[in-house]
Amino acid sequence: MSKFEDIAGCLKEIEDRYNNTEKVRRKLVNYNDPIQVTFLDSGYSFIILVNGDKGIKIENNSGNKDIPVKIEFTTEKTLIGLFNKEIGAVKAYSSGQIKVVEGKIRNLLKLKSLLF
Repeated sequence: MSKFEDIAGCLKEIEDRYNNTEKVRRKLVNYNDPIQVTFLDSGYSFIILVNGDKGIKIENNSGNKDIPVKIEFTTEKTLIGLFNKEIGAVKAYSSGQIKVVEGKIRNLLKLKSLLF
């Protein structure tokens, strides 16, 4: 397994997991809500657009406020740590490093195989 050093590597891995893992696509077959991810330390934000099992697109957030699922990470290092298996998703969530700002926690659980 390669070590992730930056957000760009994590975003590429998200796309690769979706495109190369049938199990992930099956889990998201009925998922169509855009997901906004924001990092509080840097202010960087991106949107993951999942089109069920038909495709995925990741783009920089242009300030769209009408996104039904919003997730905040305290730092970019949190997401990198998740991808490098240095921290678990449950521990990151329970310690406040990940917060579902809008939407339901079950959205985060459904996205677990894609994001973590």
